[in-house]
Amino acid sequence: MTDDSPPLEIARAGGLFSERQIIVPLVVATLIALAVSLTVAHFQALANLPAGLHRYLGNGYCQVMIGLFFAITLYAALHYLGLHVERRHLQQRFGPGPDARVARWLDWLGYLSGRRAAGDEDFPGALRRWYGNARTREDFAHLSDYFLLLRGQQHQHNFAPIGFAIWVLPLLGFIGTVVGITQAIGGLEQAVTPAAAASGLSTVLGGLKFAFDTTFIGLVLVIPTMLYLLALRARAQKLDMVYYQILLDRRFHAAPA
Repeated sequence: MTDDSPPLEIARAGGLFSERQIIVPLVVATLIALAVSLTVAHFQALANLPAGLHRYLGNGYCQVMIGLFFAITLYAALHYLGLHVERRHLQQRFGPGPDARVARWLDWLGYLSGRRAAGDEDFPGALRRWYGNARTREDFAHLSDYFLLLRGQQHQHNFAPIGFAIWVLPLLGFIGTVVGITQAIGGLEQAVTPAAAASGLSTVLGGLKFAFDTTFIGLVLVIPTMLYLLALRARAQKLDMVYYQILLDRRFHAAPA
């Protein structure tokens, strides 16, 4: 920036990385997942489910993993909708003939996704505020680099729970494998005892079944979770290109050489 231009107010950029952007959608997703799980458990008898579903939904450990996956699915959906809300607000602020009116449902989606900040402490607001601090094309070049760097950091910040789920789902499956094999080994002693052979064999088979089921669920659920992260990154990059286009237009058409 030039020496006589006001600072970029970098300290105010902390509002762009508020914990609200993670906590609000994560709490909403967790509460919805918990409510759906309790409702399904209350109204749907496990005995009436198909054999394949009954095998996994009848396992409490697998139920926890499926519940975690469902919560992460809702979290990813909220952030996907949040990116849509952010684009709509961006168009309203910088598009031709910006309209100050915002649909009520956009406000609700913005709140649930944790993306609506107080005042101008969001990226469209920061972009408009920082415009007033740039004077030359060099200023806008530095602003573009700084702004896109912040965007990348914010995406990494907001999508961190999805990355955690990608890491923890197979780990939970492997923990279930260890628990199941430990249970199976505990039943071997009974299996070789004639008086308790039937009970011991049942314990061994039950432990192996638990081990295989939990590993299978963990590995299967991590695949769509990775797809969620890829889809969100692609959506975020498309929105970043809109920001970048705004910066380029301002740089080459509004700023002096």
